Amino acid sequence: MKARTRLSYPHWLPPDGQVRIRPLGEGFDAVRVPSFQGLYAVNRLRLTGLSGPVIEDPAHGVLYWLVPPGAANDRGWPVGVVPLGRGYSLAVPGADRVGGPWVGDGEVRWLVVRPSGHCLTDPEVLYGALARVFGRRCA
Repeated sequence: MKARTRLSYPHWLPPDGQVRIRPLGEGFDAVRVPSFQGLYAVNRLRLTGLSGPVIEDPAHGVLYWLVPPGAANDRGWPVGVVPLGRGYSLAVPGADRVGGPWVGDGEVRWLVVRPSGHCLTDPEVLYGALARVFGRRCA
């Protein structure tokens, strides 16, 4: 009999499959990117296996990368990229709310979801991918 691997998720991930509002700056910060440019960055990071979790908000046309607490405001992000940290909050979907871009009902969902462990995106890696997508135009 084969042993089943049980996935563990971070404490901030809603356990009931619902969307919950979570404060930023505690378990994670977020980096908001327009969907069009963000999808290019998602593909770059997926090819390298370096993307952490990404929330898609199709109603507002944006993606949110989750980065370690305090890391969002540490650099001059490309114009159009918005760092969000302490003092902001974010709608976080349950682990089962997964979908592809432009699919579904318009509610927030995971575009990239990862179990705990290497859960958050390295801000340096994200910055590099976004600088390439945005053409290195930084604030």
